[in-house]
Amino acid sequence: IPITSSAAQQAAWIKQFGPAYLIHYPNSLAALVDYCQDHDISLSSLRQIRSMGETLSQHLRQRVKTTLGVEISDTYSSNEIGVIAIECPISGKYHVMAENLVVEILNEHGQPCLPGEVGRVVLTDLHNFATPMVRYEIGDYAEAGAPCSCGRGLATLNRIVGRERNLIVKPDGSRNWPLVGFAQFREIAPVIQYQLVQNEPDAIEFRLVVPRMLTPVEEAALADTAQNALGHPFKINFRYFSDSIPKSANGKFEEFICNIPTVRGEAT
Repeated sequence: IPITSSAAQQAAWIKQFGPAYLIHYPNSLAALVDYCQDHDISLSSLRQIRSMGETLSQHLRQRVKTTLGVEISDTYSSNEIGVIAIECPISGKYHVMAENLVVEILNEHGQPCLPGEVGRVVLTDLHNFATPMVRYEIGDYAEAGAPCSCGRGLATLNRIVGRERNLIVKPDGSRNWPLVGFAQFREIAPVIQYQLVQNEPDAIEFRLVVPRMLTPVEEAALADTAQNALGHPFKINFRYFSDSIPKSANGKFEEFICNIPTVRGEAT
């Protein structure tokens, strides 16, 4: 199914094909869940959904379980390397594909992170003899994990945090991850799609797709929620889109993007 298909078309095709398994980008999956919920559609053939390509939130996991009645199994992969880690069905940690890769999670000093610490993902592939990648920094951040309770001997990641461009820049130059809280937007206003983009240190562009113009009270509440999630009282500039917010060239979508250049060693 083309990733550019509408949620309505996706739902119709899935009903027609009756697949047991569905592989999907999280953002497009969220739109599909919204459509199925709004139109009381049951995709009863599904046994599991496998997500890939974007960071998967716990909020979306719960929505898929509630609306579609199935679990999500997430895969961490990249075009350059292939599959990097697969979610454990027992613990929910991500098992590193150590048979094929050396995966390092490094802190701002270049030292290995301890379990529970977030650091840069650095990869070395073991079987690419034509164009080997040695200590290749992919641009992602992940949280190092402890040995898994399932008994598998593979190293683990607790979660995939996001990419460098998902780090927010504070006016003082420091960078950190936005707090979880964007899911509350739909509780405030009829938000179909949203995206926050930082192009300057003291302001955020709040992109929205909504069925109607929001009231000043709704805009103020959304701005307040965004500021709390971002951890700073940024100036919020609203920008409305009539149909959908453009995705990147590879079809992926990110809820928060920072376009301010990264300075190494400032992640916290």
